[in-house]
Amino acid sequence: MAENLPRQLQIKSSTYFLLNPPCCLSTFRNSLNDDVLLPYLPPHHGPQHHHRYVRDCQALLHGNATHETWPSDNSTASPLAVTYTFVSDFPPHHPNRRQVYGHLTMVRDPLRTFSVLEPGGPGGCHFHRRATVEETVSRSQCLLAQNGGYFDTKTGACLGNVVSNGRLVQSSGGVQNAQFGIRKDGTLVFGYLSEEEVLATENPFVQLVSGVGWLLRDGEVYMNQSRVAECDKTQETGTFDTFVNIVSARTAVGHDRQGQLVLFHADGQSGVRGLNLWEMADFLKERGVVNAINLDGGGSATFVVNGSLANYPSDHCVLDPTWRCPRSISTVLCVHEPACQPQNCSGHGHCMLGRCHCHGAFWSGPACDVLDCGPSNCTLHGMCTDVGCICDAGWTGENCTQACPLGRYGPNCQHSCQCPNQCYCDQRTGSCNISLDSAVLDKLSRGTCFGESRLGKYVLITLILVLLISFSLLYCHCTSYN
Repeated sequence: MAENLPRQLQIKSSTYFLLNPPCCLSTFRNSLNDDVLLPYLPPHHGPQHHHRYVRDCQALLHGNATHETWPSDNSTASPLAVTYTFVSDFPPHHPNRRQVYGHLTMVRDPLRTFSVLEPGGPGGCHFHRRATVEETVSRSQCLLAQNGGYFDTKTGACLGNVVSNGRLVQSSGGVQNAQFGIRKDGTLVFGYLSEEEVLATENPFVQLVSGVGWLLRDGEVYMNQSRVAECDKTQETGTFDTFVNIVSARTAVGHDRQGQLVLFHADGQSGVRGLNLWEMADFLKERGVVNAINLDGGGSATFVVNGSLANYPSDHCVLDPTWRCPRSISTVLCVHEPACQPQNCSGHGHCMLGRCHCHGAFWSGPACDVLDCGPSNCTLHGMCTDVGCICDAGWTGENCTQACPLGRYGPNCQHSCQCPNQCYCDQRTGSCNISLDSAVLDKLSRGTCFGESRLGKYVLITLILVLLISFSLLYCHCTSYN
């Protein structure tokens, strides 16, 4: 499977399975939404206390900071993302251990290669739209993607803060749930944010999504503190502790010490298989993740590679519960090639890995918007175009440095003179009414036009001389007679 993926994405796995059951190949592959895992009872989402409560209740170790920041990786090396497939025992070495399988993806340069997408495209949150991850990424160029934030299972409304590609989609009004975001300067942000921090216009968020449960803070498991900060009412799987402790399909987002983004997905089914939040936090910590938050799980957990489903969803299909179908969910985390500025490379190139590759030999510049015809750039006698120098009338040559040879005229000297007696014309206009200097005349001793011209002059001079001689003889004759 790995060799069939684009070179920007490598899947590290000895075996790799894609699940596309027959019911899910139809346009009506709806899920039953029967594996619901929510931390709060709809329509509420998040605790009722304010940001100050979270700040005042945290350990002195963290001071007043309720979130962590980290500079993101900005490497341009390939591949952009590497996905590892795991099948592991949880708890390890325990007599009642269970096998859990999933994916862990490392993403380079997340400022340019990662986006939070609204369900079904821009406007999805406003219209309470729900869509499968596959449907959402079909409108984008995602190399891989997984589900993101929570949503109201009754109305489809996006829950929490959402910023997508620099656009504030919605603010939660300061609800204190674990957040992940990327600021304009590339800073990764994990933790609890005030409404003022979410809406700040100085170094604003360009991507932001809300989860529930801060798994890791500065390399240490942070679930106990997170329970205090986020626990409020019961939800559809019971108490908040049940939400934390139940095994289920899980997703998370974090980062390592190099600033690479880490996307995590584990398959499961609530109460039957999968991971609880403690196990997920330990698994990520052991693999060098520094900060991480929990995202929507249960039947929402979906992992997509190159537009195709790449995991085993836990929801049953509506048409035939024998099969499992992906759920229509809310926001999506998308890993893509970095964009070019502008994306279409000014219409004179194509974008690849964030760089414009210009078409032809003469378009250049980072945006393919500069015409360059060489060091002399057509000198002062032509214009640079996408096919090279177009010389002014009277000039020719690759860089328009050569005057038209005698007998030729016009742009690039493409026309022949049409003067009588094969006379030469103006090299710019083709006019036959021209005068040539003596130096040129000396070079034209073989020219017919030159011979005709000089013969006329000789005849005139001869006539003048004959007249002068005739007058002289007449004068002498008259003098002698007298």
